[in-house]
Amino acid sequence: MVLNPVVMISLLLGLTVLALLAVNHVNRRELQQKLIANQAAAIRRRIAELEDLSAAAEPLLESTQIPRVISDEILHQLEALMQLEPDNHYLSTQINSARELSRDLSLEKRVCPLMRALSSDAQVARCKHQLEDIAKVVRRAQLAGRLDPLETDGFMRDLAWAQLMVQVITFVDQGHLCMRQHNPYPLKAYSYYKHAQQALIASHHPDERRHRLIREVSDLLTNKRRSLSLDLMPEAHNNPPDSLDLPGDAGEV
Repeated sequence: MVLNPVVMISLLLGLTVLALLAVNHVNRRELQQKLIANQAAAIRRRIAELEDLSAAAEPLLESTQIPRVISDEILHQLEALMQLEPDNHYLSTQINSARELSRDLSLEKRVCPLMRALSSDAQVARCKHQLEDIAKVVRRAQLAGRLDPLETDGFMRDLAWAQLMVQVITFVDQGHLCMRQHNPYPLKAYSYYKHAQQALIASHHPDERRHRLIREVSDLLTNKRRSLSLDLMPEAHNNPPDSLDLPGDAGEV
């Protein structure tokens, strides 16, 4: 049986259209899968960044409420990832762990102790940069409606205080280390304490503890005390012993 040329052409055109539709469907599906994979990769990178900030935040902050905000943001990102990968059972475990951590942090359960005494200017600069990144996370949480403006303002003050304390506590701790070396004249220790005093005086932070710190650091400079009060500086592992015998008044150097 010989088909009519018109019928043959119609069949060929139909087959061509079907083939093009099939190819288009496959291409669209592959493009969609690629977009999902790119979105998932971007979310995973963001989660890794937030986890780094979370690890950096708690040792620098007196309260765990800002680390809790970061943990909540990690949870939000994990839930978004779960929507892209609903069959990923490992994500369910991660989400449960993030929820548990957020609950603990909201109750002020610390994972690690406060530690703002750093060993170098480079570490201080790095921690200040991390605190700035944490402030951006807090601001984004407010813009997303997950924090109210008053709470955000309080967190901003806490972060500004942490930035100041990282600098001050590090200077004081470095001064303590010099004092423990029993140098004939604590010139270097005096210099560190002086830098701490200058940083406190230059700051306009409203925290009332700043004035106490200025007085106590001044007492360090005049050799009237060996260390700061523990409620101001709990990082006391390098505090000079009270019995340290110094050859003269550090304030007269």
